[in-house]
Amino acid sequence: MKIYLGADHGGYALKEKIVKYLDGKNIDYEDLTTDFDPKDDYPNVAKEVGKLVASEIADGKNTKGILICGTGTGVSLAANKVKGIRAAALTTEDKVLLARLHNDLNILCLAGLEFPSDLPSKVKGKYNNLLDFSKEFPVKKAIPLIEVFLNTKFEGGRHKKRVDMIC
Repeated sequence: MKIYLGADHGGYALKEKIVKYLDGKNIDYEDLTTDFDPKDDYPNVAKEVGKLVASEIADGKNTKGILICGTGTGVSLAANKVKGIRAAALTTEDKVLLARLHNDLNILCLAGLEFPSDLPSKVKGKYNNLLDFSKEFPVKKAIPLIEVFLNTKFEGGRHKKRVDMIC
């Protein structure tokens, strides 16, 4: 299995820790993230990862992707624009499990940041970057999600018809 990995500035710190995890597990990956840039655009890396994952899956290879931005939502939306991609921003092991079993999720999108409960009042008006209001999402919460994602096989069967309908 090969993993394509990508992150924007909101997911960069978590991505660096995930790289260490993948190295420690001897998991084959390619990191498509550029150097940290607070002005980068998540759609670029999301589409790049999406195109590579979709192309290799179409060639019959066992390939998946992991994308990380501030919330996981932006990279999910961008990656899903690529034909053949099923990406979702998920935060619990049960949701990752069901997305793999029933939807053949091929890109896991993670939140690289955690936000305070008073975020809505902080973002009203002017702000430069959500990094100003957040802290890094703990890698110890991300690793179990990644393990379920990488180790759960698609059930196929009755779910294949539905997956074919969304691709």
